[in-house]
Amino acid sequence: MIYQKYLQLKKEDANKLYLFKSGKFYIFVGEDCDTINDYVVLKKVKFSSESYKCGFPADVLDNYMRVFKNHNLDVEVIDSLKTNIDDSIKEKIVNLDIDSITPLQALNILKDVKEKLISES
Repeated sequence: MIYQKYLQLKKEDANKLYLFKSGKFYIFVGEDCDTINDYVVLKKVKFSSESYKCGFPADVLDNYMRVFKNHNLDVEVIDSLKTNIDDSIKEKIVNLDIDSITPLQALNILKDVKEKLISES
């Protein structure tokens, strides 16, 4: 999901570097991984069949942002990858009438949610 979002953002602004929150780390992927390593040495590892990643622990973000600013790098931090799927799942759950739903209806809703999540990843 991160790599797809990266590609989408690069289409919108190819000059900007995108830094993604991933668990307890912030990571650069794709060409941004190579670009950032021209300024700061970060360990580069395979991210997917299409891409590499490099990054650093989340608790030192401010330190790295200062370094990026000193190098006049345009870095956008992406803390969350909310998608429309998140909204549709939320809407489905919020609109449930717990007092009148049958077990079969609940299982069907769970199945739909699972399929949406699988198709998004």
